[in-house]
Amino acid sequence: SRSKEELYRHLSIDVGEDDDGESWGVERSLEHFFQAEDRELNCEKCEDGTSATQTMEIISRPKAILLHFKRFIVTQRDNGEMVLRKNKAKIPLKDSLSISSFFSAEEEKPNGLYHLCGVVHHVGNTAFSGHYTTCAKRNLEEESVEEQWVFFDDTVGRRRTINYVTGNETNQKNCYMALYELK
Repeated sequence: SRSKEELYRHLSIDVGEDDDGESWGVERSLEHFFQAEDRELNCEKCEDGTSATQTMEIISRPKAILLHFKRFIVTQRDNGEMVLRKNKAKIPLKDSLSISSFFSAEEEKPNGLYHLCGVVHHVGNTAFSGHYTTCAKRNLEEESVEEQWVFFDDTVGRRRTINYVTGNETNQKNCYMALYELK
């Protein structure tokens, strides 16, 4: 058994749907990212092979989690040309996220939830064209206790609700990155 610690600045997670067409939420995408995976290993010198199981776990609690959703799928045409197509499966976002089930067994399970504070959208059909917009949470007025969201599109900013950010079907199909912070 070997282990190696790696520092991740972000997690690139798959976007998918179950067999019944139900879109994966962030939790399901994270489960897929952290699931054990069998690997075939071959020695470069003797060419003998063996199999190993690769697992990943979180060993220290981050202050924030940046999720990159793998929207672009590489496929090869019959003529050998590589094509990037966009996966437009919906990603139902939630305002809060728990990652405690992905921590190392030796570590104490942390308390607290991560709260959504920003989302980047890619509007377009290919990796080579499109437009980026974002929604960010902020307090617009000092006396305001309630958190408000702002939708940014180039030089335009508009107030939005959390339902616009998480429940809008177009946003769910174009969600490209999500930032959660520990509160």
